Amino acid sequence: MNEDLWWQKLEQEVIKPGLCTQCGSCVGLSDGSLEFRERKGIPSPVRTEKRGEVPSVTYEACPAKYCDYPSLNRFVFGRVPENWLSGVVEKSYVGYSLDPSIRRNGASGGVITNVLVHLLETGKIKGAICLRVKGYKAEPIIARTKEEIVGCAQSVYSVTPTNIIMSQLEKEEGPFAYVGLPDQVASIRKLQKLGDKRALKIEYVLGPYMGTQMYFEAIGSFLRSHGVRSEKEIVSLKYRAGEWPGYLQIKLKDGRMLRADKFYYNYLIPFFITSSSLQLVDFTNELTDISVGDAWHPEYEKQGQGFSVVLNRSRKGGQVLKEMQVGGLLSLEEISLDKALEMHGHMLDFKKRGSFIRNSWKKVGPEYGYKPLDIPSSRRMVERVLQMIFLIAQSKMARWIVEHLPLSIVRPAFNVMRKKWKSFSKPTKRKGLMEMKFETDK
Repeated sequence: MNEDLWWQKLEQEVIKPGLCTQCGSCVGLSDGSLEFRERKGIPSPVRTEKRGEVPSVTYEACPAKYCDYPSLNRFVFGRVPENWLSGVVEKSYVGYSLDPSIRRNGASGGVITNVLVHLLETGKIKGAICLRVKGYKAEPIIARTKEEIVGCAQSVYSVTPTNIIMSQLEKEEGPFAYVGLPDQVASIRKLQKLGDKRALKIEYVLGPYMGTQMYFEAIGSFLRSHGVRSEKEIVSLKYRAGEWPGYLQIKLKDGRMLRADKFYYNYLIPFFITSSSLQLVDFTNELTDISVGDAWHPEYEKQGQGFSVVLNRSRKGGQVLKEMQVGGLLSLEEISLDKALEMHGHMLDFKKRGSFIRNSWKKVGPEYGYKPLDIPSSRRMVERVLQMIFLIAQSKMARWIVEHLPLSIVRPAFNVMRKKWKSFSKPTKRKGLMEMKFETDK
């Protein structure tokens, strides 16, 4: 047998067509036969010099080309979703951690961090797989103490191949909780369905909503706007520091502290948005036991402090949330699923219509096992405008210009344009969204 058969399939079907989402599974499962190398600032799997067969599981676990959501939903939940905008949901809440320090240090309400701490302290898990930012780089770790879990709080908005951690799970003792983005979670579920012993050590799966993500070069651009030439000048990096909704905070070796409010830092999205953000159709992390996002609603935004929208998807997820609510660890207010979805209508449209439109334009696109029955032509025209915006913004000239304009002009100008664009496109993007119908392949 050709020892590079599975690598060739990955290369031809996933990497060369530009579908790789950098989830990390292929490298983490490769027994050293694959590794990540940066190509134009983007981590990409490559073959190493190690001799021997590349394991078939590196291809089978990949969520980028083939990710059959109906089949995975049946495996995880025993049924397909009633609503494909959200995936399977048992109950939806708005909530937050009742531990003030955890709530304050979280990206929104500190719910994921608090759940992980509770699972550890009650002996339900022996460790939590999550991301830790060390210096300027994020890395996956197995956190085995409360302090380590709290040290992994907050979101990471640049590409990090979390599932390279799979290489460690062979010799580690579980059970574990796992926190990942939608594509990373989908790969874990594919592995569990395959009966992979490493993935079966993961007992609880949690994850944040994931709309847009940027390549790490966005941080490089932000630094250059402040006259800093290298990311190696960074001492610490937080993407959601301070009180919710937070701000980007970078501490430098020279003692300077660079900050940008979350909405102002978002000016970099059009210039450095990842291809996976434009490709993936799962916004609410549909294959988790519990998924969490920001509670974008005037009722909660005006209060500050941090509120999360929490979707419980499974029986065991519900048991944990109820236990924590009764035990005075979490504040949870049950809300309707419609209200939960309305908080993120813009991004649901970006994924559940936009991603399907964008993928249909590719020569080789991903296959998810379901698709919208109908998308209005007016919505497709909006996507063409967005495509042009991204193409222009990601040119070398546009990136150079935005780095050399005064940030005092760039940030508020972007915020004004963002609001005008949302106002202009909202009628088209929201029309019929909540009533959308989908069809499955089988």
